Amino acid sequence: VTLGHVNHHLRTEADREEVFCREFSARLGLPFRAAVLNPEQRKGESVEAWARRERYTALEHMRREAEAEWILTAHHADDQAETVLMRLVQRAPLLSLAGIRPRRDRILRPLLSVTREQLRAWAESEALGWVEDPSNTDRRFLRNRLRHGVLAALMAEDEGARETLLGLSRLAQEYETHCTAAARELAGLATEGTLPATAEMPVEALLAVDKDIFKLAVQSVVERFLGAHFQMSSPHWQNFRHFVRAGTVGKVFKLPGSIQALFDRGRLIFYHSGQASAPEPCPLEPGRTRWGHHDFVVTATDHTAGTTDLYLRSWRSGDRARVVPGRHARLVSDIYINARLSRLEKTHWPLVVTRQDGVVWLPGLGTPRDQLVRAPWRITWQTQIRKR
Repeated sequence: VTLGHVNHHLRTEADREEVFCREFSARLGLPFRAAVLNPEQRKGESVEAWARRERYTALEHMRREAEAEWILTAHHADDQAETVLMRLVQRAPLLSLAGIRPRRDRILRPLLSVTREQLRAWAESEALGWVEDPSNTDRRFLRNRLRHGVLAALMAEDEGARETLLGLSRLAQEYETHCTAAARELAGLATEGTLPATAEMPVEALLAVDKDIFKLAVQSVVERFLGAHFQMSSPHWQNFRHFVRAGTVGKVFKLPGSIQALFDRGRLIFYHSGQASAPEPCPLEPGRTRWGHHDFVVTATDHTAGTTDLYLRSWRSGDRARVVPGRHARLVSDIYINARLSRLEKTHWPLVVTRQDGVVWLPGLGTPRDQLVRAPWRITWQTQIRKR
């Protein structure tokens, strides 16, 4: 067991509290670790949100340094009741009424069934000291206004008010367990996208479930395939669900964390926003050239060959190409439609063009497919874009 303390440096008493914790740990003969935060690094978020995020980041760092299995916090039943009441006042969705989870990742909260009064009585019986956080009485914070005003009034009227709120939390947690299992099954329908670090999800299955399972499934898919976790407000989730239901091919919805969702013929494609832009045009030189997710190898069929005078770029409106030699050139946009390329794939598909911007070759979508001989050059093409 290692005792950990996070000094947020938000109050004048913060350093004294760190000293108290260090001395308390020494009296118990336990290792002690401390982290000091810098509030000046907070940008564009509330003090509470910043402190919570940085606190758990610091605790996880301590856990790894101590080679510990778990992080245990002392959240108690009153904290849980206040959290549920606060979510009700904020008109939070049902899933949020689950409140503080007993376990999340490497974090355990074993005291959620113990009240503040019970903890205080036990500490006094064991002659253990503690520190009262003066910010707990600061009514600028919603939690404190509810604790000392609304919840205190409810408890005075009915001693069972706290247990009612805790019961609501348990019901919401049971509902969350159900939704999580259903979302996990739904997310199993997702597949890796045709481009690296993308994911595809069938829309019909998403729209067949309620909004909470929809939300958890989308978060699961994005985390699994793109390695990103994001949160959205209820109105934002509602707008996203409307976007999916509208089903406009080629339309894009921006999610937090630089994630985008593209609707394309009955499926959603999730990708990082940086993938929305095409690679920069570049000359196609002798040797190996990488353009986005594509590799080109240019070899000379004549030792007197100089430069190719060819370039790689993405398509532009009005581009035309011959997919079959001797046939009339067709609009590249029509060729893409016939190939059922998504908007994202079109952006990342290469065209081999001349200096005058004439399309010489559309690799993979015509004849020749993988190799072009244009005297005195032989050009071969390989791609990381998977076939659907």
